[in-house]
Amino acid sequence: MDINKITSVKNEYIKDIVKLKSDYSEKYILEGVHVIEEALKYNVIESILFTNKNTLNLSEYGPSINKYEISSEVAEKISSVKTHQGVFAICKIEEKDIDLSKNILLLDDVQDPGNMGTLIRSAKAFGFNSIVAGERSVGFYNPKVVRSTQANHFTMSLVKKNLEQMIKFLKSNGYLIVGTFLHQDVKNEINTNTKLKDKKIALILGNEGNGIEIEYKKYIDLNYVIKMDKDVESLNVAVAGSIIMSDIYKTI
Repeated sequence: MDINKITSVKNEYIKDIVKLKSDYSEKYILEGVHVIEEALKYNVIESILFTNKNTLNLSEYGPSINKYEISSEVAEKISSVKTHQGVFAICKIEEKDIDLSKNILLLDDVQDPGNMGTLIRSAKAFGFNSIVAGERSVGFYNPKVVRSTQANHFTMSLVKKNLEQMIKFLKSNGYLIVGTFLHQDVKNEINTNTKLKDKKIALILGNEGNGIEIEYKKYIDLNYVIKMDKDVESLNVAVAGSIIMSDIYKTI
């Protein structure tokens, strides 16, 4: 088994890996034993890097996967967390086709990586197998996003597109466009008691501070309002989105 050793943070390959923290158009970084073992099932790993070769069962990682033993200094340079396990994988981004037979989550300018990761995880849990994010949203493969997904992103279709064009496309393909406007005069309000069985739903969630762009209001078929204490003005987008997706899932 060939294992290359890298001890310098000035190594060109390490420099390229560090760039993936912000430029993840083709590849991205995974950290931690559990998520890397999950990634192995989906044939997306190009390379693994580790400070201790006994951390992983290297016999499971075939000859097509490059293996690097790295110094602690290099691991610190690669990692996005203060306390890491010293195990990393460089993975290919494989964009899957949007599943037009299932519910779809649309994200308008969601900026916080933790919120994005939580929404991916909740979408997977509640049958929204495709997520389309507007071009201003945080990247799906931002290290903090990937960490928050808890390995639930591998089977998802995660796509960045012009959101208005996608909304029009989904409407033409029989989807009900469900909005989450707050304090807006939007017709057809629905809540947890509304039955949406046998409907294809495209749920739109908006920016953490500003909500959904008002220009999308004209496309909304139904507006989902969460029943809650009148003294609470609003919920975090990941919390609200998870509640709504759960409610919709219960009607399937």
